[in-house]
Amino acid sequence: MLPRPLDPRIVNVCYDANVFDRVGGPDDDAVDRLLGLIEAREFVMVAPRTVRAEIDHPNTPAAVKTAALPHIFTISTGLTQGEVDIARKIRAILQGNAKLGKHDADASHLAEAAKYGGYFITHDQRILSKLPELRLVIPPHLQIVSLADFLAIYDHYLAQDADGVPPPPRRRTV
Repeated sequence: MLPRPLDPRIVNVCYDANVFDRVGGPDDDAVDRLLGLIEAREFVMVAPRTVRAEIDHPNTPAAVKTAALPHIFTISTGLTQGEVDIARKIRAILQGNAKLGKHDADASHLAEAAKYGGYFITHDQRILSKLPELRLVIPPHLQIVSLADFLAIYDHYLAQDADGVPPPPRRRTV
């Protein structure tokens, strides 16, 4: 059984740079909503240091840079042995049969989110497809979710505040 997701308004929300990508589909409305909630300071967005490096890349779309750069970002710090072990296990899960080192940045994103966040929002289908395995190694406080799932959890907490009766959160299956 999964732990109950934490209220996103009271924990750090980490993200993958792809969360702000607009691809001309229904997710574009979710990106607009997320940007509005960020502007309203509904939660604290934290960019893992490795995500910040991706955002700084010259090929990153200007809209993604504009959306992401104002947030708090992590800095390189020493890791405890437990954090090193978690990062190594995440890297092994994401690596799978891919070329060695291909998913190291994604593993670093998740390891930093495990250290600093309550959520990690991503559109990366490789990460989302590996959730059952990742849940075995990441701390239980970290929820790895799609943007749609994150907004559903946020809406759940808003509804709970409004009527005092918690409705079950709407979650898409990945």
